[in-house]
Amino acid sequence: MKKRSESSPLNKDDELSPAFKRELRRRIADAKDPVRYVVFSDISGRGRWRLWLNVSDDGYGMSIDQATLFKRKAVALAVAKAYSSGKKNRLHLARITTKNGKRRVLKYE
Repeated sequence: MKKRSESSPLNKDDELSPAFKRELRRRIADAKDPVRYVVFSDISGRGRWRLWLNVSDDGYGMSIDQATLFKRKAVALAVAKAYSSGKKNRLHLARITTKNGKRRVLKYE
């Protein structure tokens, strides 16, 4: 696969390699995937009262709509670990979907 400089645009006559086409299809499918991860704190320990982590405000919200979405599970785990270090209550992950602009929990982990 030939690397192009950012200043030179693709011409219509340029042929894309099959590897480049595969990578482009993979990235588009990954971007369209509605599955995301959110970090939450289970205050009561029974799953009845959850606070959802909002990283940009450095706080918690009462609604899942206020939670920060993470595309990758590894990143969400790293954030949960960083926020719960030295705390009594550890943070958990929830796998959610964002179809139709609504957030719905698929699985609590």
